Amino acid sequence: MKLSGIIFLVAFIHVNLSQATEAVGFYSSGSLKDSESIMELATPVHKLFLGRKRFYGTTEIQNCISDAADFVRQSFPQAEKLQIGDIANKNGGPCAGHGSHQNGLDVDIVYLTKNGKLQSQNASYWEEEFVIKGKISPNFHTERNLELFKNLITVQKAERIFVDEVIKKHFCSYAKSNKLLADKDVVETLRRLRVEKLHSTHFHLRLKCPEADYACKAQATVPAGTGCI
Repeated sequence: MKLSGIIFLVAFIHVNLSQATEAVGFYSSGSLKDSESIMELATPVHKLFLGRKRFYGTTEIQNCISDAADFVRQSFPQAEKLQIGDIANKNGGPCAGHGSHQNGLDVDIVYLTKNGKLQSQNASYWEEEFVIKGKISPNFHTERNLELFKNLITVQKAERIFVDEVIKKHFCSYAKSNKLLADKDVVETLRRLRVEKLHSTHFHLRLKCPEADYACKAQATVPAGTGCI
């Protein structure tokens, strides 16, 4: 290869690397470089809270959302589109109403429903509650949500999924009563379903730090076991 060709190739690689998204710092005290917008990528989802403009994230989280949307569409043709809440601000950083969503590796997603009703894209709040008086809503689709969680965790290698305590207990009970605890994928899914307050309207998906994002600060390893009582 001629010298001019080598120079062009090196320059091309440098430009593409410099334009890659990067998660910086911790989930609750970080930032985001060269983010991607879910709106510009035309991902087949139903994006909520449009007025907040929290469309941005790393390539990894955007790919994960897209793959999850495809999984739902292919596995459950009658299901609604994946409904996406906040991801992050364009440059990451503090995100009002959240303790995290700062480095582009978090996203809020509405639980899959039985009636398939989509929430308003311009509402300023979640329009459906999935835990009512300490019990799971009749509109909560247990089987579809479990399969979605299994896909996110065992195929896409999600780090954590934060859910309401009642929802975690519901899946533990469901797995036990249906003799699913012999399935290692179910056990791993339950392990990574982490209880967190304010997640009765949606679940919070978190990815681990991408290997190339050297300034990203990882979270502690998820403890062993299902976390079921």
